[in-house]
Amino acid sequence: MSEMANESTGRAQQAGQTAKQEASATAGQAREGASQVVGTATDQVRAVTGEARAQAGAIAGDLRTRVTEEAEGQTRRGAQVMRQWADDLAGLADSADADSPARSLVTQAADRGHRAADYLDSRGVGGLVDDLQDFARRRPGAFLGGAVVAGIAVGRLAKADGSGPGRSAQPRTSGSRSLSEDAAPPGLPGHGEV
Repeated sequence: MSEMANESTGRAQQAGQTAKQEASATAGQAREGASQVVGTATDQVRAVTGEARAQAGAIAGDLRTRVTEEAEGQTRRGAQVMRQWADDLAGLADSADADSPARSLVTQAADRGHRAADYLDSRGVGGLVDDLQDFARRRPGAFLGGAVVAGIAVGRLAKADGSGPGRSAQPRTSGSRSLSEDAAPPGLPGHGEV
């Protein structure tokens, strides 16, 4: 029986060695497979990231082009409106009396309007932005002061237009308001006491 026990123990040890070697080989293959999966995943992430960057760049370029085209269109329309106003002012000046002091002012305003419209047509948005940046670099105080004045003017126009906050949608009434005798405070004429 001891020989059988030795033989059984030897087989068990040999089976254990074989299992150990197979487990080691399987673990090696698993590590190699995992390494390949990680490498493939890394390559896929790089490819997706590169594609996303390319598409984002294309979208940004398209958006920049659209904004530029829209700004150029708005500038052309602004130049047309300014030219029309200048033409209207020139017509007003032509129909005014020759010795009228307002005629020279209106003529000057029309000339300046024509020059501004020509400037916008020739320089466009890019030239306007370049000139504003140049002015801001040369005279920052004047630029900031002009920006403040323009902001106040726009705010006042918006408020006068009725689009300002806290404005009611009630129509304005013109003419003088008269207080009825019942609405007048005591001691004022119209309330019975003088």
